[in-house]
Amino acid sequence: MTDEFKIMKDDPDLQATRGPGGTLVFVDGDQCCVVGPEFVSIEVSDCYAFGETKDQAISNYAMKMRA
Repeated sequence: MTDEFKIMKDDPDLQATRGPGGTLVFVDGDQCCVVGPEFVSIEVSDCYAFGETKDQAISNYAMKMRA
């Protein structure tokens, strides 16, 4: 678990909930976002995904992690 992930997990303003596999799920703008425990940033991490709904974001994350 990265320091960045821990900060996000503990940020009450983010209102993140736990998702499958230890992920965090939260609203980012007009989309839902899922980030994995190894997340650092969008620029250097692959363990994130977006979707129009929570379920779609989780599904997109799962597909991305299988690739």
